[in-house]
Amino acid sequence: MRKAALLAFALALQTGCTFDNGAATNLAGAMAICARGGSHAEVRGSGIVVRYLGMRRTYYGLHEGFVVRIDGSTHRVEDNAGITGPIPLHAGERIALQGQYECDDGVIHWTHHDPRLRHPPGYVKAGGTSYE
Repeated sequence: MRKAALLAFALALQTGCTFDNGAATNLAGAMAICARGGSHAEVRGSGIVVRYLGMRRTYYGLHEGFVVRIDGSTHRVEDNAGITGPIPLHAGERIALQGQYECDDGVIHWTHHDPRLRHPPGYVKAGGTSYE
């Protein structure tokens, strides 16, 4: 599935679809993009779950939130559990993730593949499993 998502992303780029920042960076890089006036940036990192915020239904489907400490700062992550399935997280757990850092509120979104192929694929890796 990961290869198919990457192929779809490459195809989207060739057909004229663009993203603010197609290459993932660390959080410091994402914040630098925001400081230069960007609206969001693809970010990749790993850290420790500080708190699980639970599930809730939104206009965009079933989402779950959690707070993670990455590079010495804490950030809220919103995962679309309707796509990835629930991620069994607990405080103190080490995770890796890739998603979109939003400059306006500092939340990391898009930690999953995009079924409509408009966005680079993201993920959350926890407990030896990759949730995409």
